[in-house]
Amino acid sequence: MQPAHRRGGLGARLIAQFSAWAKGAGAELAEVTAYSSNSDAIRFYERNGFASQSVTLQTAL
Repeated sequence: MQPAHRRGGLGARLIAQFSAWAKGAGAELAEVTAYSSNSDAIRFYERNGFASQSVTLQTAL
């Protein structure tokens, strides 16, 4: 998202709407993926109720 569009609440509203729709459709879990270096995205998801569940480590071959 462009920096000028951040912090306006749109992302949180989208997550809330999606979560309500998914729950109504019978979903019990929502999952997102963010690169570990994308601290802004991680903080955003954490603010919106998501919590880390696993860590994936990798190396170049």
